[in-house]
Amino acid sequence: MGQPVIGVSFNYRLGIWGFLQSFGILKEGSANAGLLDQRAALRWIQENIAAFGGDPDQVVIWGESAGAQSIAYQLFSYDGREENLYRGAILESGGVTGAQIHDLSYYNVAFENLTRTVGCWTAVDQLACLREVDQESLFAAHQSLTWNPMIDGEFLTGYPSQLIQDNKYNTVPIIIGANTDEAFAIGNPNTDEDLFLEAFKWRNYALSAPTIRKLMELYPNDPCNEPPYEITDCSVNTARGLQWRRANAIGSDITMISGRRKMAELFTAADSPVYSYRFDQPRAIGQAYVRFVYDLDPNYNKSYGKQEKLLPTWPLYNNKNPKNMVLNATKNWVEKDTWRKEGIDFINSFEVARELYA
Repeated sequence: MGQPVIGVSFNYRLGIWGFLQSFGILKEGSANAGLLDQRAALRWIQENIAAFGGDPDQVVIWGESAGAQSIAYQLFSYDGREENLYRGAILESGGVTGAQIHDLSYYNVAFENLTRTVGCWTAVDQLACLREVDQESLFAAHQSLTWNPMIDGEFLTGYPSQLIQDNKYNTVPIIIGANTDEAFAIGNPNTDEDLFLEAFKWRNYALSAPTIRKLMELYPNDPCNEPPYEITDCSVNTARGLQWRRANAIGSDITMISGRRKMAELFTAADSPVYSYRFDQPRAIGQAYVRFVYDLDPNYNKSYGKQEKLLPTWPLYNNKNPKNMVLNATKNWVEKDTWRKEGIDFINSFEVARELYA
């Protein structure tokens, strides 16, 4: 392609090593250590990439799943303070409202369970005690506990839904997308009770009864309920459960699709370029990503010289006429990004977002 890039990957701490949350951790300024690791790496790139032939003014950050969520948190960190660490971002299967963020009170029980398990609950200095426990014991103890980013009052000053309302985020040109039916229902749901009590209990959402009733109304148990692709067989797969496709639609929209669409709408409204996609057996995304790193535009132009054009023109996201690029194994096309709109808009509402810890 004649457009060389330098790829930089970096590690960051996970689990209790990166996201152990407690009053003591918060007091010493170590909350969200995993996200702070990422921030430190981005600063290192700014200071050192020129020594490797790179340009610190051309940095584009790229992440998938938890990596994409991490990028979203970086965009919303410090109330959107601009540090010029990057000029664009690519988010694959993750957004700021798709995952869960909690305040300190949420983690009190988890921290107690952890410290009791490893014998540190009665210690005068619980953190000092934990730091003396061997890695294997800590790893075994934290497997059943969920540690996510926390509202620490500094890196993250509030829930993303609140930061969105307060316009506290940093906008840069982005490519953002998710996969077809990306989330999936846990188990084989056959009834309404199966769907909400079994399929989604692992997420620990605080969904109220009115919210659940509204979701059931907006997502009827119809295998052909506006999927983002054509279904020729609308029969029920009993092996997967009578409500499997319904659960899959709700799960996908809550965890992946709603966040992708929300960020696309949000950044577009702020006049920041957005290119949205849906993976459906992709084949031609590599060239588009390289072009985006170079020009913040994934489309081919004549200045690149003679190249095979693998994608149709990828339109900028437009809130009045939103469109995705669909990346498929045999062909690629542009689709309207309006499927399941009423349900996704409901999920993205401020009230429901708070019940989803978003």
